[in-house]
Amino acid sequence: MDNPSDKRTTVLRWHTRYELYDYFRKNFSLTKKDVDREIYAVMATFRPRKGRTIKTAELWQKVGMNLEEKNTPSIEVEHID
Repeated sequence: MDNPSDKRTTVLRWHTRYELYDYFRKNFSLTKKDVDREIYAVMATFRPRKGRTIKTAELWQKVGMNLEEKNTPSIEVEHID
């Protein structure tokens, strides 16, 4: 039986820290310092799977997803009668 919490990301969007820097500089005008700040914040809360060491590829995905969520404006829809 598959455990849904044990599913692994199979498609990686960012393979290195430098890919994160480049992507967020181009698409969100964030600096290396902004990305590094998020990396340290995620590292403080990142829990390795089943006691394993942190895999950097998983860390970059988490950091990237967090930064995208924080920097993508949400669209508010007004209810029109």
